[in-house]
Amino acid sequence: MTNILELNHIIKNYPDGQQVNEVLKDISFHVQRGEFAAIVGPSGAGKSTLLTIMGALLTPSSGTVSLNGQDISKLSKKQQTSVRLNNIGFIFQNSDLIPYLKISEQLQFVQKISQKPAIDANELLTKLGLKHRLNSYPNVLSGGEKQRVAIARAFINQPDLILADEPTASLDSKRGREVVQIIQETVHQENKAAVMVTHDERILDLVDSIWQIEDGQLKKVR
Repeated sequence: MTNILELNHIIKNYPDGQQVNEVLKDISFHVQRGEFAAIVGPSGAGKSTLLTIMGALLTPSSGTVSLNGQDISKLSKKQQTSVRLNNIGFIFQNSDLIPYLKISEQLQFVQKISQKPAIDANELLTKLGLKHRLNSYPNVLSGGEKQRVAIARAFINQPDLILADEPTASLDSKRGREVVQIIQETVHQENKAAVMVTHDERILDLVDSIWQIEDGQLKKVR
């Protein structure tokens, strides 16, 4: 199997007064095409820092971050922006939808600024059970519906890699599980890769591999 994302010997330091705080300590990680991986660990362990490095939103102090064999951590800011727009889909705790755009327009906006071939936004939303919401604004959607729109937005440009940061945090157990099942099914059916940071142990049966981070160190546990 092909590794979509590969991290090698990632270290992330922050200055802390006269000391140096080492948040990530020599971390190596990989996720393959068709694989849905979860990263678990206590608050403050470095989960979100690691995810932002994976998504080229934060530069590691040392080490390499390879997406499809290219070290994206060494690219210029402009090049990293292009990579994020065209090759990485992000799903955050809060859906962060644009309040003045209708649901179909949320996806069309992303498509306009992308270099990827267009797919039918309405068809994707319909597949996710949102056909009746195409012309609705975010303020009338439930929490679960908003997260499904966020998932559609993450997948609209057909990225190779999906990064999800606590996607069930604002949802009840039923809605949270539905959201993670959508990610799982899409990753498997479309042969993509996904990494999810989560505290929610109830949905870990849906992932293919589990990694645990603690005190800035990462190890695979399943």
